[in-house]
Amino acid sequence: MEAIKKIKEELKGKTIELSSLDKDRTALFVVDMVNGFVYSGALASLRVADNVQNIVELNKKMKGCKKVFFLDTHDESSTEFCSFPIHCMKGDREAELIPELKTEDSEGEETFYIEKNSTNGFHAEGFKEWIQKYEDGVDNYIITGCVTDICILQFALTLKSYFNENNIDKRVIVPVNTVETYDAGTHDGDLFNLFALYNMHISGIEIVDKIK
Repeated sequence: MEAIKKIKEELKGKTIELSSLDKDRTALFVVDMVNGFVYSGALASLRVADNVQNIVELNKKMKGCKKVFFLDTHDESSTEFCSFPIHCMKGDREAELIPELKTEDSEGEETFYIEKNSTNGFHAEGFKEWIQKYEDGVDNYIITGCVTDICILQFALTLKSYFNENNIDKRVIVPVNTVETYDAGTHDGDLFNLFALYNMHISGIEIVDKIK
């Protein structure tokens, strides 16, 4: 318990002013905020649903920035179903972005919707194309969404390690108030959130309370 207390203290208290970031060189990534993880289906989470408004508010604040929305999308042959219940089937409502993040007011934004067939969006073909096109023009990578200890963790760590491997200096930022996980059985959401955030923190990813 003492170790957990120390981890919490080490992680908290940091904020970033959005105005301190160059809008033209900043991108927002929203991971798996689809109906199947938020409102309905085998993997829907009340914790994630309760966090929707924080993500919506940041999305609005970042109007004009580059944006990537990862959409978990599978077909019947998905090998991920060996580990997880069937979810977010292509063409079903579960695989659609939640209504709160659908907006027609996106003038001046470069917005991309990338389907992914695994827990790690980095490996999606759409993201490979995106990073090849925008890597040189983006310095700040802000990651939000769900699930903190699976999809967020894997994408953030892979992105950061990709930059490290190539000696590229980029900021990967995770605002705590815009990521969430789930409660189920021995999977305690508070605990797994904390461990995932600390894992990212010690790997060089910036963990901040929020972006103001």
